Amino acid sequence: MTTFTLLELAQKLNLELVGDGTRTVRSVTSPEDAGTCGEDALCVLWDEGKLEGMPERLPILAHRSAFKGMRSGLVAEEPRATLPELLSLFLPPPPELKGVHPSATVSAEAQVSPDAWVGPGCVVEAGAVIEAGARLVAGVFVGAEAFVGAGTVLEPHAVLMDGVKVGKNCLLHAGCVLGCDGFGFLPSPEGPVKIPQVGSVLVGDFVEIGTCTTVDRGTIGNTEVGSGTKIDNHVQIGHNVKIGRNCIICAMTGLAGSSVLEDGVTLSVQVGVTDHVRIGQGAVLAARTGATNDVPSGAIMSGFPARPHMAAKRAQMLTLELPDLFKRLRRLERLLASSDGKES
Repeated sequence: MTTFTLLELAQKLNLELVGDGTRTVRSVTSPEDAGTCGEDALCVLWDEGKLEGMPERLPILAHRSAFKGMRSGLVAEEPRATLPELLSLFLPPPPELKGVHPSATVSAEAQVSPDAWVGPGCVVEAGAVIEAGARLVAGVFVGAEAFVGAGTVLEPHAVLMDGVKVGKNCLLHAGCVLGCDGFGFLPSPEGPVKIPQVGSVLVGDFVEIGTCTTVDRGTIGNTEVGSGTKIDNHVQIGHNVKIGRNCIICAMTGLAGSSVLEDGVTLSVQVGVTDHVRIGQGAVLAARTGATNDVPSGAIMSGFPARPHMAAKRAQMLTLELPDLFKRLRRLERLLASSDGKES
């Protein structure tokens, strides 16, 4: 178990120490779970309203204004911003595995670095390249001519179909699928006719793709995901979509074929983007927004169809008044219909 003193954490995180620096910290907790933790847990507090009722025995990591009385802890101007570095200190180190598990199937024509790990039940097809430090955890499929960059991790049952290229230091979570056919059909009197999907998928560096997310191969040309982009679980990315750098795409979002996200776009939960629509750099689409037309750079949009966020909020508020407006309209109709102008 990883253990630090408060003083050691203050030094590693470059934070100010308050109180007893010899206090031992073995875990990190949130205010909601603070009551069930032992005295060796550090509570990260970014909402001072949750300080009330928190046990005095617990050290905290919080803004300076939260420290009252004799409480020990660490001072941070932005407590939430410390989480990436703080929590990484308590993660167990990744296993130092190299080579190929006896139950894996690796083509003699594949190139697997001796510093990579191909875990149990994995399949690596002919012409595939697995670079140094990559880890295929278990049950992973890497198709012919696919590429896995240095340091990239493929969790159990991740799938890279033929020709898919994934860059360095990516994380593909369990069950995500890259490079299956895009949804392309032509109508005919006999029924839909399949259009062969002969493109591929190209993923940049430092990309994270969530569980059960699918990225379809291009019809002609490639579907692309730019470096630094993070994609949540259960996201559908259609054929020939182009996603820029450092985008955030939340769960249950769908991008139809040939849509484009420029750099730094944020899509909240359950956003839908119509085919061939372009979302401009830095734009934000709120939850359940439907983008049926291009969105300008920097815009904040919501609703269906997508419109500027404040306009959408005003329209939503008006819907709450519809029952009363309907009653008033019916009253006016009765007044106008009466012969003497009085309500009957």
